[in-house]
Amino acid sequence: MNHTAEKIEVTEKQQNFWQRSRGGIVSYLTILRMFSRNARLYLIGSFLMGVNFHVFQLLLNLYLKELGFVESQIGLVISARALGVTLLAIPVAMILSRVKLKPLLLTGCIMMAGFSYFITTMDELFLLMGFSLLTGMSFAFFRVASGPFYMRNSTSVERTHLFSLSFGMMLLAGMVGSLFSGTLVVMLTDFTGDIISGYRYTLYLGIAASILALIPFSMVKANPPSAEESKISFNLNQIRNRGGFYFKITIANFIVGLGAGLIIPFLNLYFRDRFSQPPDRITFFYFLAHLVMLIGIMIGPIMAKKIGLVRAVVTAQLSSIPFMLILSYSDFLPLVLLAFVLRAGLMNIGVPIITNLAMELSEKSEQGLVSALLIVAWTSALMISSAFGGVLIENYGYTVTINITIAIYLLSTLIFYSLFKNVETRQNGKQRWTLVREAIS
Repeated sequence: MNHTAEKIEVTEKQQNFWQRSRGGIVSYLTILRMFSRNARLYLIGSFLMGVNFHVFQLLLNLYLKELGFVESQIGLVISARALGVTLLAIPVAMILSRVKLKPLLLTGCIMMAGFSYFITTMDELFLLMGFSLLTGMSFAFFRVASGPFYMRNSTSVERTHLFSLSFGMMLLAGMVGSLFSGTLVVMLTDFTGDIISGYRYTLYLGIAASILALIPFSMVKANPPSAEESKISFNLNQIRNRGGFYFKITIANFIVGLGAGLIIPFLNLYFRDRFSQPPDRITFFYFLAHLVMLIGIMIGPIMAKKIGLVRAVVTAQLSSIPFMLILSYSDFLPLVLLAFVLRAGLMNIGVPIITNLAMELSEKSEQGLVSALLIVAWTSALMISSAFGGVLIENYGYTVTINITIAIYLLSTLIFYSLFKNVETRQNGKQRWTLVREAIS
């Protein structure tokens, strides 16, 4: 009798598990259907822009290496792009709060495609840095616009899912770019007999994807900014009143950007140099990483609902540290690949959650500015550390550089938790976490 009762209890638990799982999936799909037409069009445009971004992110370093540039010089090209975004992020936020979004999006797409083309035709460091800077400037329009656009075209019910799916579309674009770009390089190299041409023509295809983004962005029916949004400014009085909040919401982002810039842009070279992997194999590794990252950011809203936005970010980032250690010390490729994939998935769970947290804690009139400040914090850190990262790798190798990154990640996570641990509360017996704006200022 006891065995029968135990079997019945196990069966009931299994049924309850599958019922909860099915209910969660149905609930997730229901929320996805709530996305507005504008939000869906922007997601499609994001995907196409993301294909260009990830093809260049994956192949440009390898292409420049084939041209004869060393890591320190490649770091300067990466740094110049980040500088371009940094310089324009806040001015773009102010412009977007006063004019319609669509014309600037279309202009940014055209400029980014044009400047990316010039990068692929240059072989002088100064010119590469210059066009990389201009590409970053044109990309700033797209980066800064996304946060306020999603806030303007969504409700609180689907907003966390929208931010996560927005990041997911960029990852999906990364998967597409990763899956095909390396193979195309090999095929075009065999066809032309020149690996430089193989890289160059593949980069051209990435540029074509960003041109296609003009189609969905041109279909967006963007209204003029509301009266509250058009009040965005950045003056001494605002810094005096809200400077504490701006500092807190950006400092952790800046510090984690310092760590990321040292090694993340160079991981394709890491597989090339340490394991002698060809471009098609390296891009396949990135395909796997983007796949796991996509799964991770879909899990992100579920984690946030269960343990809160802040704790979800902290848990994910701390869990990535052991895999960073494997990247640092292991020479066994299968284990390193597993660590590379899982680290990417865990570390990026928190990216859309942090953006969502920042938007929710901001006043409507300052959401564009806060979005820009987050980007400035990240890109300015990347600008600084990618230049140093290239020098560190060239002189001391990957192990030392990755260990420094680990230390910086730990510091960033500690600072983020100490600053935001009290901004969420949950009443006893209730599942929903509530943000307390008064806890941070």
